[in-house]
Amino acid sequence: MAEKFTYKTKESFLEAQQKAGVTLPYSDDTSVLAREVKITDTNLKMKNSMTIHPMEGFDSEEDGSPSDLTMRRVTRFAEGGAGLIWCEATAVVEEGRTNTGQLWINEKNLDSYKKMAEVMHEKSDGAPVILQLTHSGRVSKPHNKPEPIIAYHNPMMNEKFNIDPDYPVATDEYFDTLAEKFGDAARLAKEAGFDGADVKCCHKYLFSELLSAYNREGRYGGSFENRTRLFVDSMKAAAVWCDRDFVLASRFGPYDCMPYPWGFAADRDDYLKIDWEEPDKLYKIMYDCGVRLVDMTLGTPYYNPHVNRPYDNGGYEPPEERLVGVERLINAAAHMKKTLPQITLIGTGYSYLRKFAPNVGAGAIEAGMVDAVGFGRMSFAYPDFARDILAGRELDNGKVCLTCSKCTSLMRAMSCTGCPIRDRDPYLGIYQKVFAK
Repeated sequence: MAEKFTYKTKESFLEAQQKAGVTLPYSDDTSVLAREVKITDTNLKMKNSMTIHPMEGFDSEEDGSPSDLTMRRVTRFAEGGAGLIWCEATAVVEEGRTNTGQLWINEKNLDSYKKMAEVMHEKSDGAPVILQLTHSGRVSKPHNKPEPIIAYHNPMMNEKFNIDPDYPVATDEYFDTLAEKFGDAARLAKEAGFDGADVKCCHKYLFSELLSAYNREGRYGGSFENRTRLFVDSMKAAAVWCDRDFVLASRFGPYDCMPYPWGFAADRDDYLKIDWEEPDKLYKIMYDCGVRLVDMTLGTPYYNPHVNRPYDNGGYEPPEERLVGVERLINAAAHMKKTLPQITLIGTGYSYLRKFAPNVGAGAIEAGMVDAVGFGRMSFAYPDFARDILAGRELDNGKVCLTCSKCTSLMRAMSCTGCPIRDRDPYLGIYQKVFAK
């Protein structure tokens, strides 16, 4: 059984790494986390090297505008001291919403997003705020019931989502309409006052799923050019609105950790290894399209959540030592940074490390493996983590994320999502109500 996080001292933490056969970067001096980070080819600056990942709260109004609970969450993020805030997945079309609580930006609710950006800038003292643009693909439930839009039939994912092998695959004609939608959404994000738009390509949502559409026919499947076409076209459509004050960004997953042909970038002899040929090629194309900021990730929370967010408690016991998963994430980011140092890169995997996250993050930055370190689940549990780190305080064991996956459980139940352990009012009551049975 994989060992859980029980390390109290640096010595026990290093001993656990040795036992697991991993080596994580580590620095006793965390002052590098206070370093300012200039985003490549822009006027935008992170006031420190810590960021908040896009964390979905699924608490929008029915029309996709941010609710009071949404504003509570993003205000807490903004007041927490992080150098950049990456706002959660926001649909560009109604049919691509994960559920009725997912944000959806459109012409009719633009004023609510203007208010959201204004509040976040004010409360964060001007930290850059990125809006993530998405299409949920096979995860789409715009009316809180499955209405999947699938790129091809993937038996591994079909089983997870109970999708019949005769279910219709989305047409090329439908895909032809989407790049323009992402371009329009980027324009709206800019008009609303955000500092950048993220064209999301990870976690087996639509663009990510298309990367492994080896067996799809037509303009969006088969060849590398076809499989990346919609992502590339959408980046180009969004790039029209970008300038030195509005960056083109992407939450990018270069590897699914699923066997070929059902996963992108899997070594064909051993799918647990990354074949970097196509991800490296695509990463360079992303740069050519204008992407200058990337928040990296791996795997998919719908098939192998232990890959993209190592946890102590979840739906199953991880098939590997948990620190192995952290090392995979950190080393993948290092590969990406070496491949294309021009892109400002945010790494992931740090929340699992609790109080040692600042040390490992500082070590990764010092080693040139990444430009900044991002926190996801930690921001739900402990939104002022960055402020404490910048003040030279050790992260509070009574506030850190416990990687218990209760926030994920709420998400899977299509409920408002947050941390019922550390942020009890309102999320403990929400959790108890959802799981009362």
